[in-house]
Amino acid sequence: MKSLREMLTMRKINLDRLLTIDVGKLESLCLIRRSTLAFAILYCGILIAYLGSMEPWFMWSLSHYYPLIACMLVILAWLMSRGLSERLFTRKSFKYPLIAYTVISLYLAVTGQVNMNGYIRVVFNMIVFTSVFSLDVRLLCKLMRWLCITMAGMMLLSIPFYVLFLMGFNLPNSSVENESLMYSFYNYYFFLLDNRFTDALLPRFHSVFLEPGHLGSACVFLLTTQISNWKKWYNIVLIVTVLITFSLAAYLLMVVVYFISLWLRKKNIPVRLAIIGAVLVAGGIFAYNYNKGDNLFNLYILERLTITDEGKFAGDNRVTDEFDDEFSDFMASGDILFGRKYEIVKYGWGNSGYRVFIYDYGLVFVLLLVIFYMVCSHEAVSTRARISMFALGFATFWARSTLLDYFDFLPLYSFVYVIPYTLSHTMSGRLKMNSDE
Repeated sequence: MKSLREMLTMRKINLDRLLTIDVGKLESLCLIRRSTLAFAILYCGILIAYLGSMEPWFMWSLSHYYPLIACMLVILAWLMSRGLSERLFTRKSFKYPLIAYTVISLYLAVTGQVNMNGYIRVVFNMIVFTSVFSLDVRLLCKLMRWLCITMAGMMLLSIPFYVLFLMGFNLPNSSVENESLMYSFYNYYFFLLDNRFTDALLPRFHSVFLEPGHLGSACVFLLTTQISNWKKWYNIVLIVTVLITFSLAAYLLMVVVYFISLWLRKKNIPVRLAIIGAVLVAGGIFAYNYNKGDNLFNLYILERLTITDEGKFAGDNRVTDEFDDEFSDFMASGDILFGRKYEIVKYGWGNSGYRVFIYDYGLVFVLLLVIFYMVCSHEAVSTRARISMFALGFATFWARSTLLDYFDFLPLYSFVYVIPYTLSHTMSGRLKMNSDE
């Protein structure tokens, strides 16, 4: 039996072990890997470019400067990644997409008769685009995942305050205007309320961005890069965001993306199409009859799918009658190749879509845009992914024609490289699990 003295005595060797600090382990805990820091800086630059193109209210004052900020961060990330074994920018095929982007950007600058600041802005954007063209595919997957997480995080802040507003809480707000874009809002800081629709049955949700359609379509495009990962919490938040925007364009895009995901994964499309069709028809009948049609889904979605007396979709209202007449005259003129100068004062506010784009830039620029996307996707390993990219690009060009804006381009470009990579790794992981079992 041990004596009392032996029980109270602490062995020196144990005390030494307790007081000894492994310097190597401490350094590994305190230091950030240089490659991780370089990617974080790059991500911040891409995030600024992405959000700046969507023009949230808190970036209105930076609308002319965000390409410069993004460019500086991208250059810093490139300098930090030099000499690393895990380099960020590993793809050597960036030259041809860069040349195509340079041509299309200079065409826009020349035809738009921009000043010297406009050409400097082109250079900043060229550097940001080049970083995306040369980024390692594995890191491109990571980049898009973090964009989805960031957007979902913003929505988790914005949606609860929007719900509180709908419940009647008196939230602090102020009136704000974006004079250059001719928008005016009540700014509730976590979300905007368009002052034209304050008397609506339920004001549509568009968070801190300009329009519900902008937010809804942007979320759908982010989801295209997450096929096979839609059950992740951040993608579920994006899906919910799409639903509460009540944007017809976003809804239609979401349906297209769903069937594209089936096609890419080689699923049985006819069976799914029949099921989805039955659900949509049943839902449409319910919405049409519920409360005699006085409900959000019927007002914002179904009624816009009806055919007018002129034989057009009611939802195809992206141009005024004045501009529609002008566009018909334009298509029969010699200006169709290089476009005419669009004047918002002459044709009214609210015109958008492919007609405005063609009128402003002409068919030559449309051809250059198609070539640009062909060059950008020329190294994609999946033909199905390339076809899907063009289908999505055509759909968004019809509605908004913002294919060169970061919030459209980044997901579309990434999709054609990311999806084959993620699907192949998902499939190999499943095969490995089956073999282990």
